[in-house]
Amino acid sequence: MKYVIVGGSAAAISAIEAIRSIDKRSQIDVFSDENTPLFSRVLLPYYVAEELSKPLLNFRSADFFDEFGITPHIGVRVEEIIKEDKAVKADDGNTYAYDKLLLATGGNAIVPKIPGVEKENISTLKTMADAEKILNMQGKKAVVIGAGSIGVEASISFLRRGIKVTLLEQLGQLLPTVFDEEAASIIREVVEGMGVEVITGERAVEFKGNGQVTGVATRAHDIDCDMVLMAVGVRPAVELAEKAGIEIGSMGGIKTDSQLQTSTPNIYAAGDVCETFDVARNTHFVNAIWPMAVEEGRIAGLNMVGNKAEFQGSVRMNSIGNFIGFPAMSVGVTHPDECSYVDEECHFEEIKHRTKNTYKKIILKNDCIVGAIFVGQTQKTGILTNLIRRQVNVAEFIPALMSKELNFLDILPILRHHGDIFTEPEFKELMDTGL
Repeated sequence: MKYVIVGGSAAAISAIEAIRSIDKRSQIDVFSDENTPLFSRVLLPYYVAEELSKPLLNFRSADFFDEFGITPHIGVRVEEIIKEDKAVKADDGNTYAYDKLLLATGGNAIVPKIPGVEKENISTLKTMADAEKILNMQGKKAVVIGAGSIGVEASISFLRRGIKVTLLEQLGQLLPTVFDEEAASIIREVVEGMGVEVITGERAVEFKGNGQVTGVATRAHDIDCDMVLMAVGVRPAVELAEKAGIEIGSMGGIKTDSQLQTSTPNIYAAGDVCETFDVARNTHFVNAIWPMAVEEGRIAGLNMVGNKAEFQGSVRMNSIGNFIGFPAMSVGVTHPDECSYVDEECHFEEIKHRTKNTYKKIILKNDCIVGAIFVGQTQKTGILTNLIRRQVNVAEFIPALMSKELNFLDILPILRHHGDIFTEPEFKELMDTGL
């Protein structure tokens, strides 16, 4: 058996480990067009803040490929999939045969076509090369465009290096895809309290400067700066799959089935590049988060080696708390209109509790939890995540679920009533306590 894996991050490494757990000897060729292997992208803001050195970004040891008997092709890009020959063509001029192929190509940072975007000292933050470029930028003022998780974290990274930061978001709130307006208002107060200038409801229309950026213009402001970080989003890197005629889903990612196989036999996809079934949205979605990439890679790897495994669906999870020093997390959907198949039989309810510094919201669809937001207090989020995954009726237990002291004993009646769903040993042990 010959395996080829295109990509070198979370999904790819997880797939390698899954394959090797069963197939100890077959050839595995891994291609990564980045020159720095085995680093964690989620830690790049800490690197930009000069709080972590490059070796500390690694999520596997430097001898990982040797230990697992892998042939790595670092800095080598796969240019084409030749389906009829079951081979890939790389930019090193060679062709590599496969029996099973995994596409774990991740995503590409979006760069809007704003006049002047080609000027020096303007960068995204997606690759190690991006991070190195940002570290080498000189100046005292930065503009970060896009107030998603990367934008907020990058803003604080600059602050920690003594750089004045303006965070610019064209929508009306921070973190618009993962929090609602009320939660975002609390987080905005925290971020502004740290020293970040936040401008929402405006977008960049031009980058000023001769050669090197010296400012960002909006319809209402001219913001002086020495550097710009673009954090407006990421698109699945599907170019290789598209060129090979592999089906792309409605959300722009590679379409996969429950075993992570694509529309082409023997070709699998995992991680930020693919669409999988989203439990809360009740449709396929691109959930580009690290834990999902790891699990998808594991399932794909098991299926590539012939050990049938089913992906149980994804649940989106986002946390910004570690970087801003203030707990804030969302799970599943944050707005009811994000759910699919909404019709006259769908009933949505949003249950909220707000104090000065805390906020909790649960979104119900037909009395089942499909999403939750926690700000200021995020303990016990695992309980609600489990309930989202199981899609059980919780109508009678809302007061307990909204309680600050929520624990598994509070949901014991739910577990017992749905014993056919909660079959894992830890749940059975709890159900057998006699309480």
